[in-house]
Amino acid sequence: MSRFTVAAAALIVAISPACAVSAQTPAPAAGAVPLEAFAALPVMSSLAVSPNGAELAWIDRSEGGTRVRARSRAGGDLLIDVDVSDRTVRGVFWASPDHVGILTSVLDQTPLGYGQWTIMDLVNVRTGRAARAMSEAERRTFPLIGGYMSGTYRGDPVLYVEAFGEVARGGYAYNLYRVDLNNGRARTHEEGVENVQGFLVRPTGEVAARVTYVAEDGRWKLAARTGSGWREVYATRALLDPPSLMGFGRTPDTVAFSGEVDGKATISHVGLLAEHEVPPIVLPDRPNAVFRDTAGTIVGLGFYGSGQQYVFLDPAIQASWSRVSGAFAGKQVTISDASNDYKVFTLFVTGPNEPGSYYLFDAERGAVSLVRRTMPGVTQVAEVRAVSYTAADGTPIEAFLTLPPGRDPKSLPLIMHPHGGPQARDELGFDWWAQAMAARGYAVLQPNFRGSEGYGEAFIEAGFGEWGRKMQSDLTDGVRWLAEQGIIDPSRVCIVGSSYGGYAALAGMTLDVGTYRCAVSVSGVSDLRAMLREEERQGLAGRKSPTIRYWNRFMGGTGSGDRTLDLRSPAMLADKVEGPILLIHGRNDTVVPYEQSEIMERALRAAGKSVQLVPLEGEDHNLTYAPTRRQTLEATIAFLERNNPPQ
Repeated sequence: MSRFTVAAAALIVAISPACAVSAQTPAPAAGAVPLEAFAALPVMSSLAVSPNGAELAWIDRSEGGTRVRARSRAGGDLLIDVDVSDRTVRGVFWASPDHVGILTSVLDQTPLGYGQWTIMDLVNVRTGRAARAMSEAERRTFPLIGGYMSGTYRGDPVLYVEAFGEVARGGYAYNLYRVDLNNGRARTHEEGVENVQGFLVRPTGEVAARVTYVAEDGRWKLAARTGSGWREVYATRALLDPPSLMGFGRTPDTVAFSGEVDGKATISHVGLLAEHEVPPIVLPDRPNAVFRDTAGTIVGLGFYGSGQQYVFLDPAIQASWSRVSGAFAGKQVTISDASNDYKVFTLFVTGPNEPGSYYLFDAERGAVSLVRRTMPGVTQVAEVRAVSYTAADGTPIEAFLTLPPGRDPKSLPLIMHPHGGPQARDELGFDWWAQAMAARGYAVLQPNFRGSEGYGEAFIEAGFGEWGRKMQSDLTDGVRWLAEQGIIDPSRVCIVGSSYGGYAALAGMTLDVGTYRCAVSVSGVSDLRAMLREEERQGLAGRKSPTIRYWNRFMGGTGSGDRTLDLRSPAMLADKVEGPILLIHGRNDTVVPYEQSEIMERALRAAGKSVQLVPLEGEDHNLTYAPTRRQTLEATIAFLERNNPPQ
């Protein structure tokens, strides 16, 4: 599709499922799905449709390795079949009707720090020729691709790519490059300046606008191209949550950007050629997806709500989407991709009795067809219920309760399973980790505690300063509510989480003593000030980094020198722990340093507590690799069954 897509790793990543201990594989109950089936990576992912809707491309893991494949929707021989088992592939897309792009993560040191960055390969589906994009850029570039958009240059198809690289006057900036789709060669199309964040480009290559953002003081500016210069058309100051450039507005001479006005998510329009006064449009929440036509004009938006929701401005596209969503009532439907005319959608569907499948919708035929089930080894899916309860201060909390198959929902052992972020959320769909624990006899509760996305700006803001406080007690209130309903036995509760959820697991054992019998913390933060010090060291802006401001906002502190943070740092409270703790952490984690688990292990051992730290060699923050996922489940289940038996 002709739209910029974010490809670079975010500075702040919502923390996701866990990693694990070497342990003997627990024996499954009769008829239970084996743990390796839950741990397996999906046999199909990132299903993309060509611009004309005629062909599909996807990541394929059905034969042991990892391949990128493409074929006609009508069937027949594969157009391409590329072995990519030697790299960490994150996604595929159609760069043109003849070219598939492959996005790969690499660990690398750049002027922006050491982290997971993105590189791109391009494959011609007609000739099979592959090329590394930007390997011979006009000036040195780093594997740090920001956005990309299909377009033309002098009538030939190209890819416009934002990437970090050298500039002629010295130093580095985000530049806009023009990439030849056949050989990957890149030329500087528009040189960036200091603090530039991105460009707005017409499909013919005309640069219409650019955005700059000064991290130190929060100045965000939108400037329109005027001949060889630039004219500022909008400016604001936002130390956190700056506006986000979305694309051209409803006319080619306007720019649309999302932001916040008076605590409400909004879309604003600014004229590129003259003043353009349009009141901000209030949205139900900040968009998490933007759909554009071939001219770059917005045609639709995606939001969280009671599941993923979409709204299209074109009545015909909206009617198609209404038919699609109606066909999957009660399930979670996510748009994976769409043709340029939005007459063909690829869809990912999950929900009750559906661990995940890709479907194809053809508007002209009015038909929905199954493409592939992604988790064929999962033959039984535990029931997931959407529930709600009230926190101690009256705040309503939505949660998802997974129940063990074949057991009466009474006096069950519980695993509290908080999500990462913390500004993220869980959904009513298939969660491989929760399902694996439920398959072994545990009820699993996943609360969207205050600070979670999808419930409006006010609910997110309710989490500010509540790290280890009300965000933590929201979890405890969920345990209390389930006990009052008679669903769980409050004496048999453990907590398992990753990233922020890993912190919550450790905080459950140190700040909420007596609620949990045991805890598994995967990539969890244990020392808040040490975490901030590392972020200050890595970031270009040091203590004035937006990342530091983000953490300060949720932690309720003033930076790494704030000793009050020690009062909510589990490593400083190790003497309070009353049960065993399992720590799991990837050595290559660039989001939460491995050191955070080492700090916790040392503190627990010094306090004479039961602890085990399992380092995951080669693993990142997101449990990317199938062997590690399997190790995670096997070790976690063994730990839980030993310390909180399901029977």
